[in-house]
Amino acid sequence: MKKYMMVSALATLLIAGCSSKDIDKESERPAVKEENKESVVEDSKQEVSENTVAEKSGSIITLGDRAVEIFYGNPENALRYSKAISSLKQALGENVTVYNMVVPTSVEFALPKKYQHMSTPQKSVIDEIYGNLDSEIKNVNAYEALEKHKNEYLYFNTDHHWTSLGAYYAYEQFAKEAGFKEKSLDEYEKYSKEDFLGTLFTQTQDTKLKEKKDIVEYYKIPVDYEVYRYEKGNENTAVSSTLYADYADGVNAYSVFLHGDFPLVKIKNNDSNNGKKLVVVKESYGNAFVPFLIPHYDELYVVDSRYYNSGFKKLIDEQEIKEVLFINNIFATNTAKIVKTLERLQ
Repeated sequence: MKKYMMVSALATLLIAGCSSKDIDKESERPAVKEENKESVVEDSKQEVSENTVAEKSGSIITLGDRAVEIFYGNPENALRYSKAISSLKQALGENVTVYNMVVPTSVEFALPKKYQHMSTPQKSVIDEIYGNLDSEIKNVNAYEALEKHKNEYLYFNTDHHWTSLGAYYAYEQFAKEAGFKEKSLDEYEKYSKEDFLGTLFTQTQDTKLKEKKDIVEYYKIPVDYEVYRYEKGNENTAVSSTLYADYADGVNAYSVFLHGDFPLVKIKNNDSNNGKKLVVVKESYGNAFVPFLIPHYDELYVVDSRYYNSGFKKLIDEQEIKEVLFINNIFATNTAKIVKTLERLQ
């Protein structure tokens, strides 16, 4: 069987969503506000040591106190992804600007040179996806932004997601492409949840990963905004929500972002009147990214293609939206079931 036909653990998680269950009740452990500007990140560098020993277990590689998911790639599905996004751009017409961002995952930057053969290089796959897109689509080079900071705490040690810091650097890159000035992290209040052991620990139960438990950091956005979510099976009813599930904890700590995955989330910025609206089509990597966009738009519509069953073009037309961003990590763009959800948005 060819390598790219293997189904990875991350692909399975992508199909299921970012958490094992929706967060619906408060935990006894609240988030901790960080009073000073010295980032915990400084103690969480992710520099690659050539002396690190890699241990492979299924599709996961453990590198001491850190784990990463092997990327095999699937050229057929990657091409389908490009065609799906291109088709959506054509359906939306010339008056809607479409952006596309493919996010590399931790394995791309974590492997010592002697182990890099164990995972398919992601940059060439991303470049191929971008090259096959409709020429009118604006590509956001998240890879370049993350590579520049690859020794920083961009990805969790024990989970398949990126951190807020990784998402922030990608947001900076999107700001350049979209034509607005990014906000500095110093403008936000930072909160954190410590002792996070994520999906890669859950799957491996490797005790070495407990030696460097993760910290989930998130930033309170200093504008007046309202959040409404539309839940699975009830997409026509808006439920008043908050941006962050401050009570999310344990294995579900990443669900602090947007409370997890929903078919649709609407965020209205009451402090903005610039006439700009954006639809973000994402999987769970988008959850940590979306909050940074709030100050720049009157309204954000966050669509999770895995669960959204309403009319996509109808949403664009009725809300008079002129910008759409597709943000997916590279596993999603190479996974048939995820690509299929984008194809059916037609």
